[in-house]
Amino acid sequence: MKTVRKKMEEKEVQDIFNWCDRWCEKCSQTELCTLYKSSLTVTPEEVLMSLPKIFETVKKMLKKTLDRANIDPDSLTKSDFEDEYEWETHLLRKDDIVVHAKKYRKKVTRWFDSLNDDYGMEVRMQDSMMTDCIDVILWYQSFFEIKIERALISKKEEEDGHSDPYDSLGTAKLLLVSIERNIEAWGYMYQKFKEDEDAILEILINLQNLSKKVEQIFPEARAFIRPGLD
Repeated sequence: MKTVRKKMEEKEVQDIFNWCDRWCEKCSQTELCTLYKSSLTVTPEEVLMSLPKIFETVKKMLKKTLDRANIDPDSLTKSDFEDEYEWETHLLRKDDIVVHAKKYRKKVTRWFDSLNDDYGMEVRMQDSMMTDCIDVILWYQSFFEIKIERALISKKEEEDGHSDPYDSLGTAKLLLVSIERNIEAWGYMYQKFKEDEDAILEILINLQNLSKKVEQIFPEARAFIRPGLD
């Protein structure tokens, strides 16, 4: 039994879940992911029992981050934290690449809202490839905006010397891979919805611009190897 357990652990890839899209049901690497396995085996009772350990781990992580930044937690005030957070959030949401991601999300919503019986959607949904493409598009619709913000926040922390430049590059690599997947999905939709080519072409251009901006901000992202995924 111990031998079997050891072999299973050797197959697991540490931190594989850090830079994935959390789409477990579509992932072929779940057997390598400790996070996925724990989600299958943990009971509500075990979650409650593990909470003290989780809180202790979070406290240690927070202390480590504060120590690296030379911040005394006792010197922080609520108003100071809120001012800094609100200012950085404001700047982040004004960033050009975040704006592009928001535009993409809204364009996807408008396009799906515009579908009606005239488009013969029910007939097209019998196309399994189209069903897969729609699943991909809807899964990632808000994904880019969230991950771009994470990548930018990580980049700032790394530039300030608070952490190593791994999270920003890993997140940027995830973005590039995900954007390409969506370009493929919309490319198929472009072929099928001839009557709506202009709108879909605009979405495709939006995605291509988004990919270019990610590469401009994170030029080393393409070369980054995500554990167990690349």
